[in-house]
Amino acid sequence: MLGKFYRPPFVGIIAFVTVIMAQPLGHSLFVVLKGVLGSPDEASFTASFLCGLVGFVLVWIGLKKQETAATWLGFVGAILIWTGWFEYTWEFFAHLLNVQPLYTATGEMAMSPGLQIIQASGIIMIAVTVLLYFNRDTRCTAFKWLHRNAHMDPGKAAPGKDRDYARITALETIFVIWFIYVVNLTLYDERILGIEHPVTYGVFFGFLVWAIYLNTRLIKYARMAPAVRYAIPTTIITWLDIEVLSRWGILKEFWLMPAEYAMEMGLVVAAFIIAGIAIYLT
Repeated sequence: MLGKFYRPPFVGIIAFVTVIMAQPLGHSLFVVLKGVLGSPDEASFTASFLCGLVGFVLVWIGLKKQETAATWLGFVGAILIWTGWFEYTWEFFAHLLNVQPLYTATGEMAMSPGLQIIQASGIIMIAVTVLLYFNRDTRCTAFKWLHRNAHMDPGKAAPGKDRDYARITALETIFVIWFIYVVNLTLYDERILGIEHPVTYGVFFGFLVWAIYLNTRLIKYARMAPAVRYAIPTTIITWLDIEVLSRWGILKEFWLMPAEYAMEMGLVVAAFIIAGIAIYLT
């Protein structure tokens, strides 16, 4: 009876729900590291270091697993690595360097000090992404499309090479999250655009169309592991519009206040666990 749920479109739907539920959970984890443990200090820095370390351990374990388990461990590991070693490190050094928050003309905080450090890292992200683009063994659909259409084919892929699904999934997750962060922060910054800028509206609807297109492809997947890997950019691109809607005051970012919205976060956790079990059963 359950077998019918492991075919299109249910495979893609399960993958989408699992990955998109991880986004508010990752934000809530960062709030816990930052808020419950206090301002950046030795205790919170140690906790964030251990959080990222657990992520690396999961990716390492995933290197020796079959495709679905490796993909899942790579994804969860990347969320922990991003939260513990990327996001919290930027927050820590923003505090250490005494970076001041950025406010809008109406006096509302547009970007925290940590987010400004992430914004400053954008050029580093672009530089590393270009180097990844030069990889002739890439299986990234976007890179392969650019290789063909930009007439910059780096050469034929090496034949017979096994894929490290855990490492590939982790790397993909980190870079897609990083990319969306930089795009979001560019939209929020009134020195560049601002949340009410016409370009921001254009990006919002452009990403909406992009997300719809990716989801129409995702629901055609018949195998869970590739569906989860495809769901990572699909859901994170979708998440950009969710973030913009919250900035416009249309949605409430309850995941940034997990203690105040315990019931809502409980539903998110339940959805994530149920969908994760469904993936495990494949």
